[in-house]
Order: sequence, then structure tokens, then C-alpha cells
Amino acid sequence: MKPNKLKRNLIIIFSIILILTAIIFVLYITTDIFRTKRDAFFRYFSQIPEVLDVLETSEEYETYQKTKETKPYTTVGEVKITDSSNIADQSILDKVKVTVNGKTDNKNEKSNIDVEIKSENNRLFNMQVARDKNLYGFFAPQIADGYIVVRNENIDELAQNIGLENANQFPEEITEIKLDKILEISNTEKKHIEQYVKMIRNDVPDTAYSKTKNEKIEIEGQKYDTTAYTLKLNSRENSNLQIQILEKITVDSIMMDFITSKCKLLNITDEYTDINMLNKKMKERIELLKNNPDEAGEFSITVYENKLKNIQTKIEYNGKTITISNLQEGNEKNVILKVSDGTKVTTIKIKGNEQEHSLKYQTQENEIIKSIEAKYWITGTVQENNIENHLIINRINDIKKISFEYNDKINFTSDIGTFKDMQDDKVAVVNDYDSNYIKEFTDIIKKQINDVYINQAASIGINLDPIFMN
Repeated sequence: MKPNKLKRNLIIIFSIILILTAIIFVLYITTDIFRTKRDAFFRYFSQIPEVLDVLETSEEYETYQKTKETKPYTTVGEVKITDSSNIADQSILDKVKVTVNGKTDNKNEKSNIDVEIKSENNRLFNMQVARDKNLYGFFAPQIADGYIVVRNENIDELAQNIGLENANQFPEEITEIKLDKILEISNTEKKHIEQYVKMIRNDVPDTAYSKTKNEKIEIEGQKYDTTAYTLKLNSRENSNLQIQILEKITVDSIMMDFITSKCKLLNITDEYTDINMLNKKMKERIELLKNNPDEAGEFSITVYENKLKNIQTKIEYNGKTITISNLQEGNEKNVILKVSDGTKVTTIKIKGNEQEHSLKYQTQENEIIKSIEAKYWITGTVQENNIENHLIINRINDIKKISFEYNDKINFTSDIGTFKDMQDDKVAVVNDYDSNYIKEFTDIIKKQINDVYINQAASIGINLDPIFMN
């Protein structure tokens, strides 16, 4: 073969190989044609954390939050009842006004807030809410003749003495939830987390993965054609995987610290925020599963792909089903978390863009629907010192519906005046009561609150349910 012809043929061959390689690469990136079921599953499994994008806020909002931590400010606000059903006539509600006046100094952990409710010129209720370091209290003349205060310590013990439902889930101390701290992950922590994802990816047999084409799902009334990828484990496979992961975590100081610190930021109980207690809990779980693998139960997780995006994840275990839907239209994100145990369905919906967010919490049991929905946004800027908060709340309790609108103005100023010291008045610090008397004391206060709430509303023709149920 002549040299020129050989050279030309080699160029053609290498060109074809290069083109084919490029096509395969593009198809691998943009489709799942060359992916195994395992690879495709983890491609969309890894997209689950994207649901947190719905929490993204504007730079102005971040500036506002940071400024509140360092500068004192005053608040002047008003609440209006904008709509209702089976509660009261709108002509009655239009006369009800709630005013809020407060001053706050987060840096020195102090605040005073005055709340007054009036119907025309008739005062229905007034209350002062205060904070002084770790003391949080309120004074309402119609409820008691002094401040009722809770000290932010031993909250778990206090909840138990009061007889609150799920008292064992209360932390020792309640901390302010800060999303930026919760979502913060160091590079070292990321590397450790990746090790556990690899364990899930590599230590599960190929037979555990399946694929279903043309799977139709419905989200908020909209139907979607998807491809479903499922990882399903029987009891023994689930047990073995849990044991491997837990055994590794118990000797991984980075992960133990990561888990306990995040749980503390989320106000989760000591058994998850104390490293020794958590380590003990994990080892007990390991021993339980080693002795009885069936205790793990079957487990499955399905990811639903639409246009190369995971739009829904379904987790099934122990008779419960958890679905996480994640949609985006334009710059608005929509995340829906639904938990079903067969008799009760709990749904949390979050919608948001950088300017505004809404949150809806709903339960449905025996066809009775209860929900509360809040929509929040701010206007103005910190630089111009004209920040305003706006909040709309819609509440449904079966056939009763009511809507509120709250608006306030924030003024950052060093001329904030003095804060009222709760110790100057009659003060009942609930933590200091004898454990045998705390329950009786709080029951008296709850009854008094219910009586004032219902009777004052009834005096102007509003029909309300008790705040506290027996």
C-alpha cells in the first residue's frame, strides 16, 4: 500500500474511533444507555440532596439574618385575620387587630415583645414576652399575676414532669436552628461520607437492582412518565449492610462527631448528641441484627427518573412508605415529603425561590384533614434600614379554616432603651418547681389559657377550638 494511502486510511480510522468515543461519552453523560442498573440507580440516588436547594435564599436575606445577630433592632407589626370558614363572620374578624411591638438584642441575648389583641376599642388580650439569657417567659394578666418562665436547661426532664407527649424526644437544651450550620460539611467529612456511599454501592449484589421503563407517577395532580430504578434488600441483605456500616461508623471518630454535632444543631435527644451514648446505641443495634437478622426487615428504595432528573424517591420499610418529590419550574423549586403508615398520612410541602418560601404541614387520618401553611418573604434592604417581614398563614382543622396576615417593620438602632428584667416582677420558673407539682401547675395554666382564648373569642362572636387538648 502506498504511504499516502496508508496515512489517509489511518486518519480515517482514528477519526472514526474518535467520533465513536465522543458519541459514546455524550450518550453516557446524557442518557443511561451504557449504564448498568447499579450505575443508573446511583446516578439518580446521588441527586437526592438536591432537594435542599429549595432552602436557598437571597443575599439580602442572608445579610438581614447576620445583621440581626450583631445589631439590636425594634419591631413594629400587625396581624390581620383575612378570611375564615365556620369560625366567624368576616365583618366580625375585620374588627380584630393584633399589634406587636418589640425590641431585641441577640448579641446580649435579651428581648421584650408586647402583644395586644383588640376588637374595635375593646381590649381582648395583652401579653409581654421576654428573654434574658437562658430565661424565656411571658406575662399575661388574664392568665397569671406574674411571669411564667422556662429556663433553657434540662428541657427533657421538664417535658417528662409536665407529661408532654413524646417527652423522651426533647433535648436537654433547645438551640436555635441555623440551616447554614446544619448544611455545612467540610472536605474531610465529605470524604468520609463518600466511603459509606461506596459501601452501599459495592457491597450489595447485582440482583438487588431492577429497572422499570414507562413507570407513570403522579405529583400534585400532574402525571409524569419515568424510568424507575430500585434497590431492594431482603432482611438478611439489609441486616448485613447495616452491620457493616455501623461497625465502620463506631470506629470512625470523624463520622461520630459529624453525626452528633448535626443532631445537636437539630435539637435531637442526648442519645444521638452524646458520642458515647450513640456509640452504645449503634453497638446494641449491631448485636441485635447479628442475633436476629429478620429484625432488619425488607427495605427498598426507588428513584424515578424524568429527563435525566430524579423527580421522586420512594422508600419502603417496616410497613411505612416515604416519598420525596423534587420538581423545578423556572426558578421555583418544589419539594414534597410524604410519610404513610397505612392509617395516617403526613405531608410536608416546601416551595421557594430566592425571594420567598412557603411551607405546608398536613396530616390526614380517617378522612380528617388538618394543615397549616405559611408563606414568608421580606422587602427592603439592610443598607437602607427599611426591612419588612411579610407572613401569610392558612390553617385548616377539618371544616374550620382561617387565614392570617402578618406584616412588620424592622429598625436597626443602638438607641433601643432598657430591657425589662423579669426578676423585678413576680416570677414562676417552672424548672424550679417540685416534680410532683409541675404537672398540676402547667395543667392549671393550660386550662386558664384555653378559657381566656375561647371565652374572649366568644364574646365577639368567634367560635374557636381549645389550644390545648386533654
